[in-house]
Amino acid sequence: MQKRLSEEYKKLQDVLSRGGHSATARMTEDGMIVDLVYQGRRRAVPELAGALATEVQELTRILSAHEREILETHLLTEVAGTLQELIGTAERQVRAMNTELEQRPTSTGMKLRLIWRPSRKAPAGLAQARARLRQSADAWAAEDRAAVGEFLQAQIARAQAENATGSWLEVLTTALDYRAWHEFGIERHQHGAWVPATGPASGGERVLAVSVPLFAAASAHYATAAPHAPRLVTLDEAFAGVDDDSRAKCLGLLHAFDLDVVMTSEREWACYPQVPGIAIAQLSRVDDIAAVLVTRWQWDGAERTRAPEPDHRTATEPDHHTATVPAPAGSPEGPEPTPAENPAPGQDALWP
Repeated sequence: MQKRLSEEYKKLQDVLSRGGHSATARMTEDGMIVDLVYQGRRRAVPELAGALATEVQELTRILSAHEREILETHLLTEVAGTLQELIGTAERQVRAMNTELEQRPTSTGMKLRLIWRPSRKAPAGLAQARARLRQSADAWAAEDRAAVGEFLQAQIARAQAENATGSWLEVLTTALDYRAWHEFGIERHQHGAWVPATGPASGGERVLAVSVPLFAAASAHYATAAPHAPRLVTLDEAFAGVDDDSRAKCLGLLHAFDLDVVMTSEREWACYPQVPGIAIAQLSRVDDIAAVLVTRWQWDGAERTRAPEPDHRTATEPDHHTATVPAPAGSPEGPEPTPAENPAPGQDALWP
């Protein structure tokens, strides 16, 4: 007990000394009595506890008033205006995407649309605040300003509670991130009504219902990229189980979303009028031959032509004959592969 008393007394001295205060202890018959000098006045420990509680309450009141002042002078003008612009931009982008989707129904007549809605974890009062944020701050009445201010203050207080050790910048970044207040969903038009796209559907429709939101998310992610920056989307076994008409419309949707696609497929060549241009590498293999034939093609939106092969020769390599191979098997309207004509001396044709 004496050891613990000494430790607690040392801790109290260290804390008080950092603020210019002091603590002294004296032993009596009844035990240890600690006297404190706080703000130039000698106080007992219970008296100091009451003084500290009063001071904390007053500082909290001053800080809250200061926060309200900052909120009214900066957040309600600059930040609210920025939130208004960002939310409006997101809504316009969703409308533009839905316009593209409206023009691309599937062969069975199914249509898809994106919805941008408050998330299931949206903060309380978002609907009212969002309605006000659609208006200009100059048109707000006093109750509108108070409501938006209370909403933003509540988000800041929640972020502070969740990240007590974070910096002010981190707290504000989390509190004012409007993206966390919303979520994307996808619906399909069925029997004259819009229903969630997660319901029963064919395999191809399920592929589209999963792919379209991802295309939209990629397009939104790349929205701030430089005009000529690549906007890459990679697809493996693209559109498996989807009919040709829907494939063409999906590839046209990628073009409408300004995305650059690299994909693999067992049969898809992407030679549709909706695709303005694509480079194709057809890989062909024959059993028992340790080689893969690569033929290159180009599609310009209207015609598919054979692309020139890259020259991989070195200065010491002989000039072998270049074989001309017709459209490989699996290509649209393409014949079956045939042996290369006139192979180089001592060189077997790839096709038997």
